[in-house]
Amino acid sequence: MGAQSFVHSVDGIDWYCERRGQGSDIVLVPSGEGDCASFERVAEKLADQFTVLTFDMPGFSRTSVPADPADFAGAKIGEQVAALIRSLDVANATFYGCSSGGLAVLWLAINHADLVRNAIVHEVAFDVRYGEKGMAALAGDLASLDDATIVKYCKVLFSTIMNEDQDAWENLGPEYHQRLERNYANWVRRYVLGAPGLPIFAAEELKNRPITWTIGGLTPARAFFSNVLLTREAEIQIGLLNCRHFPQVSIPEALAEHIRASALQFLS
Repeated sequence: MGAQSFVHSVDGIDWYCERRGQGSDIVLVPSGEGDCASFERVAEKLADQFTVLTFDMPGFSRTSVPADPADFAGAKIGEQVAALIRSLDVANATFYGCSSGGLAVLWLAINHADLVRNAIVHEVAFDVRYGEKGMAALAGDLASLDDATIVKYCKVLFSTIMNEDQDAWENLGPEYHQRLERNYANWVRRYVLGAPGLPIFAAEELKNRPITWTIGGLTPARAFFSNVLLTREAEIQIGLLNCRHFPQVSIPEALAEHIRASALQFLS
C-alpha cells in the first residue's frame, strides 16, 4: 500500500509523517539516525491489517529543528512523540522502537500509558557499548571531530557495526543516505553527547506493563547486556531477533511479523 506523506505542526515542530493502511494503529519510532525511510518495508507489510504511522524525528531529515536546542534529546523525545500522537487523534496504539526510539517507547509506556496498547522495543540505548567503548567514551571520541569526520566515522558505524547486511543498508537509496549525512552530526552532538540526559528507568516502573523486548542474536553480548539485566529485574521476558541493531533494515519481513504477533496478542 502506498504511503500518505504529510507535514503536521505541533508545538513549533513541523513533523514529516507517513501513514499507510487501515485498522488498529501501529506507530514506528525511528532510532538515532532519525529518519523513517528505513521502516518502509516493515510498514508496507503491516499495512494489510493495521494503520501504520511513522515520522522523522525533530531536527532530523524532513522534520524541523526544535526552537530550543535542549529539546533534541533526553526525556523530551518521548514528550514530543506523545504530543504528535495526541494531536493526530491516535489512541491506544502499538509502539515499536529500537535504540533511542526504544527509549521514547518506554517513556510513553510509563508516562503516557493511555496512548500505549503495547510497547515493542529492541536494544534500548542505555549503557550502550560499541566495541569496548561505553557511550561516554564514544561521545568523548567524537565530540572533538569536525562534521565531515563524524560523517565518515558514522557511515562505517551504522552500516557495519550496527547492521549485518550491508547490501540492505545501501539499498535504502541515495536520498536516504544523503539525509543521514546531514543527520550524523546531530546524532553525535545531540543524542550521544546528550546521553547523560536520557531517561533512566527503574525496574519497578516497567513491571506489569505490556512490553515485548528483544536484543539482536548477532550483536555482541556486551553491547546490550544492560537490557538483559534490566528486563530480568523488571520481570520482563526478553527474546532474540536474528539481527544486530537495525532489524527494520536487515530483516524487515521478520520484524513486521514480530510486531504483528505482539500487536494481535494485545488486541485479543
